Amino acid sequence: MKYIFLAFFLSVLPTLLQAQPLAGASNEEKVLAAADSARRTNNWFVALENYETAYDQNDDLPLRPEIALMNLKLRDIKAAVRNYTQVFRRSESSDTTNNIHRYHYARALKMDGQYDEARTYFEDFLLHNTDEKLEHFAKLELEGIRLYRDVPKETSEVALEGLDRKVNSSFSEYSPVLSGDGSTLFFSTWQATAAVPQTDANDEKSFSRIFMSTRDDKGWGKSAALGKEVNRPGVHSANPALSADGRRLYYNRIEMESNRIVAAKIYLSDVEDNGWKSGNPVSGINADGRLALQPAPGELFGGEVLFFVSDMDGGYGGRDIYYAPYLGDGRYGEPVNLGETINTVGDDDTPFYFDGTLYFSSNGRPTMGGFDIFYSAWNGSEWSAAENMGPGFNSTVDDQSLSVFGDGLVGFITSNREGGRSVKSKTCCDDIYGFQVASLYANLVVGIFNEDKEPLTTGAVVLQPLVNDEPAGAGSQKSRDDGNRYDFGLELETAYSVIATSPGYFPDTVEVNTLGLEESKDIQHVFFLRKIPVPPPPTEFYDTIDIEEAITLENILYDFNKADIKPEAEPDLRVVQGLMEQYPDMVIELGSHTDSRGNADLNQKLSQRRAASARKWLIINGGISGPRIKTQGYGKTVPQTVSARLAERVDFLNEGDVLTDAFINALPDKETQERAHELNRRTEFKILEGPTTIVLRRDVIERKMENKNRKAMPATSKAPFVPATAPAKVAQSPKQTEPPVITRFSSLYGQKDIEGLPILQFDKRELELGEVQKGDTRSFEYTFTNKGTVPAKVMLIQACDCTTIEHNDAKTYAPGESGTIKITFDSKDKDEDETITIDIYLEQNDKKDLPILEMVEYSFKLVK
Repeated sequence: MKYIFLAFFLSVLPTLLQAQPLAGASNEEKVLAAADSARRTNNWFVALENYETAYDQNDDLPLRPEIALMNLKLRDIKAAVRNYTQVFRRSESSDTTNNIHRYHYARALKMDGQYDEARTYFEDFLLHNTDEKLEHFAKLELEGIRLYRDVPKETSEVALEGLDRKVNSSFSEYSPVLSGDGSTLFFSTWQATAAVPQTDANDEKSFSRIFMSTRDDKGWGKSAALGKEVNRPGVHSANPALSADGRRLYYNRIEMESNRIVAAKIYLSDVEDNGWKSGNPVSGINADGRLALQPAPGELFGGEVLFFVSDMDGGYGGRDIYYAPYLGDGRYGEPVNLGETINTVGDDDTPFYFDGTLYFSSNGRPTMGGFDIFYSAWNGSEWSAAENMGPGFNSTVDDQSLSVFGDGLVGFITSNREGGRSVKSKTCCDDIYGFQVASLYANLVVGIFNEDKEPLTTGAVVLQPLVNDEPAGAGSQKSRDDGNRYDFGLELETAYSVIATSPGYFPDTVEVNTLGLEESKDIQHVFFLRKIPVPPPPTEFYDTIDIEEAITLENILYDFNKADIKPEAEPDLRVVQGLMEQYPDMVIELGSHTDSRGNADLNQKLSQRRAASARKWLIINGGISGPRIKTQGYGKTVPQTVSARLAERVDFLNEGDVLTDAFINALPDKETQERAHELNRRTEFKILEGPTTIVLRRDVIERKMENKNRKAMPATSKAPFVPATAPAKVAQSPKQTEPPVITRFSSLYGQKDIEGLPILQFDKRELELGEVQKGDTRSFEYTFTNKGTVPAKVMLIQACDCTTIEHNDAKTYAPGESGTIKITFDSKDKDEDETITIDIYLEQNDKKDLPILEMVEYSFKLVK
């Protein structure tokens, strides 16, 4: 494998000028020749030492890219990024001189977790690249960034823990495998204590060897090298693997020149009472001229096989994974490539087979960093598509050699992630990490909502076990009055009846079961309960309102040229809220009007904004579902006709008066005229769907003002209405981070405590499409960014039937991540200008345990 002897460079005496001296050459030329010679033999450490020496002597030499690349080869990621930053800080994006180093810089940035910067450099590299193979790898890297850029790094349910110093040293440890009884760990490493010459064949610490460590109640014991039967003096022994019965030990013996593997064969040792027998090469797999690495026993087509890695001809690119069938008597058949489902144009390494699943590492697929660990299942005739093991198992650097044992609940990997023990840099060397998987479990998560998908925060859920569809044993019940989520742990191989209730709603039930469960599972179920109808109140002192009869909300008034809801409007809006709660199938129109002053087009838009303001209030403060409220702006086209009720309330008006300009201008003074204009600035509601009539208490709408003929306040003297829950403004120090902007388009507006909540900030909330020919469609987008400190996920997006919405509802947006909602508007069923509101419900709740709601709007002028 590419990095299997990476730590070897630390076993090399760091002596400069190891190349043959150039006759008559200057010292600088000799140092550079030594560096180039070491680089050709993959001796990155010696090459780095010489390049740095030459650069220290003459910093005009263009050596910093080579120094950066050598650091990257040695997996000193921080040093590689640091040096490449110096190179490209002075380089223009159009400069193609260092394009191959631009590719390596992007790799270093990605392995350092700087995904956005890495993406930029990969894209710049592709603009100037002419190498087809590198283009393929760069696109793989970009796909890895796209897939894993915002994946939380610790989402795995399995916690990895580095083994202690009795196993992990400052150098690299590889290929951990566990004995059948779980007591002994085998692995390979150099256990050098200092840098010593590679050529000292008499010093066993010059070579990789296979070690073992035994575990007791106190943990892993001090590791010890296996005997000379396995660790043959003068060659590298590595990559141990055990047969299923634990009686055969497979491993590699490897010859190297500098850091380059020149020969690798698989050996086999049998166990006897006093230890392992002398190893012999495996027959049928080893052949001259090809590498045979990383043996892993397994089973295919009902027979024993040996998986291994090779660079033999006929593969898919780099190193591939093969298998050879066992023929008996220690012989194996002709190797077979596992095919392109497993192998790639990159390097595919460290196979490990367990219970029908092959685990392996690869850099030829989209990865989180360098090598990632993948798995593929065997169904008896073919392999499933390889799947990434995900964060936790994988990191931004190299993760390999996953092995699992027992019931598949205990395992190990090797990784050079930060936090291990490395002799040079934080990421140069591999350590062994162990993990333990929790046993099989099942959980149930229940949510209770009404039919409008609004959470019911008071209720109860009963979980009743069933036997033959009949209740069996005592059930369990959970009640709450502060939320709508209920969590239960479930027994395996059990059926249950789940009953949800909430006051004022019909109960509902569903059956769930854990029968035949083969993997741990969280079962989720959402109840949408139907409201129990409320009997209508007595008709005396009540008015019966017919469908589409406009009812003026006489306290919803506006200051001149303003769309803000005034404080005194709240009681009328509470009336509408109560009606919509009483009639859950009712859909209404909120129509808003301006006075006659000002430009007609501007007045129409202003009236639309006023209607939208009332709608937002009902959604945000009243909890009414957005699709039940339509809006319409009438501008100044419909002056108010005075009703008997309004005439009783305003002493200068009579029933039947129409508040036209002529009528208003004939009023006796400016104060009275302004009062009449104010009455034209009104909002009305009428029923569009649901009940054909409603019964409404007459005095609800006819609340008396303190002064029937009150003086209108100047527009400049009235501040916009801020809900009582709005946070007080506090002076901020210039050094403090600006808080996210919460607009009236969000249900978080006015809430004091938004800490720990997702906050979507849109590039635009209101969009004007201009003139739209009837029958035409328009497509556009809204872009948002999660400015909160926790991930955000969209649960539901609602709008009218004329609006088609495209969004990846499975996507979770990490803090700082942006997303897009694509909209297509179809005007074929429209007959007039309109403003369309789109409601975006998040899966997360606010501190009131209500779903967070965000809104955007678009408007159009219909051309027929």
